[in-house]
Amino acid sequence: MRTLPRSSKIFRSYLFLILWLTLYIYWFNLSNQITGVEEDRINKPDRPIPARKVTIPALWPETVCWVLMVALLCGTPLGKHWFFKNFVAMTISTWALLGASWKAIAPLTTRAEHFNLAISCWAGLLISISDLRDIRGDAAIGRRTLPLVVGTSEFRWMNTLFFIPISLMVLWGSGILSIAPVSLVAVHTFLGYRVMQDKGSYYDHKTYMVLTYTFCLVLATTALEGLDWNGNVTLGVEWLLGTL
Repeated sequence: MRTLPRSSKIFRSYLFLILWLTLYIYWFNLSNQITGVEEDRINKPDRPIPARKVTIPALWPETVCWVLMVALLCGTPLGKHWFFKNFVAMTISTWALLGASWKAIAPLTTRAEHFNLAISCWAGLLISISDLRDIRGDAAIGRRTLPLVVGTSEFRWMNTLFFIPISLMVLWGSGILSIAPVSLVAVHTFLGYRVMQDKGSYYDHKTYMVLTYTFCLVLATTALEGLDWNGNVTLGVEWLLGTL
């Protein structure tokens, strides 16, 4: 008992312990029931899955890929190399994220899968922009990011003149660019302009945030495909006039 923290910290410590134990038990039971469906149909048919009270989404490929990428990035030297970190891990992880998100809500269509693959490749091409803000820390721990390998000035030119145009071509090839060409080209042009500005790590961080907003815009753009804008606008105006 003498090793217990002071009374002011005991409450927070117990809250942390309860949370940790809850997550531990939840994960243990969840994984056990997911992997033991066949035996539970015989031994414990009242459990949610064999009783068909809940179903298991077909997310195994995405889940395995996600866990594997995290393990390789955080637990092996591959996570310190620019090619694997950006072009391999980010592409696969984005594919897993988007695919699982879609399949959890609705069946994944062929068109949606094409969009998913295109956006995943897009993310893998451009995510190295985030490395500009972290150059000092990456150099200190020996991480070989692309800006450190080729030089920051060369990297900025490489991104603006090669990676960003290639990423737009990926969106064009998948049909995403044709949905909102002006908006997407404009925001990518602005992104390239910011990448070229060597104004310090804080500015580079803000540029990375522009990249995240662009990612959201690309995702939102895919949801606009097939919408009847004229019809929607007409209905909206009629509804608005009817409320006046």
